[in-house]
Amino acid sequence: MALLLSLAAMTVLALGATAASAHGGKGGPGGVGTTKLVNAAAKQLNVTPAKLKSAIVASATARINDAAADEDIDADEAADLKDEVQDNLKTAYSFSRASTVAKELGITTTQLNTGFRAARKALLTVQIDEALADGDIDEDEAADLKAELADADLPGYKPSPFRGGGFGGHGHGR
Repeated sequence: MALLLSLAAMTVLALGATAASAHGGKGGPGGVGTTKLVNAAAKQLNVTPAKLKSAIVASATARINDAAADEDIDADEAADLKDEVQDNLKTAYSFSRASTVAKELGITTTQLNTGFRAARKALLTVQIDEALADGDIDEDEAADLKAELADADLPGYKPSPFRGGGFGGHGHGR
């Protein structure tokens, strides 16, 4: 019973704040890490994961360059951040912007958001199916969760501070 309640609570959190998991490892709501989300989104966007990761890194690097040019950070901080962005997708994702990632991919921001939204939904569907297969939930509970997921307003590339439930300020600075 405790496991079932825990799973239900996790799913509710995942539906309401799935994007938070994109900024963390497997410990976020729903257990979806950045790499897993980006790989799933690449599939939805019909691009290679390497191409999407490259676009995210380019976007993050541009944002760091802008911060250095505006003297918000010094040259040493910018260099350190750029190194971290190259080495860590989670960091790159947190500094990137949807508009510049989309531009790097040659698509619209709407298309990028739609691809990430579909990826989030697909990953959560897999989690529900795995919980059903593991016997953690029954078929009725799985159907209910999938119905809730179908009605959920999941974030796109990143949550917006204007959509509610988002973490709009996350990753915007040191």
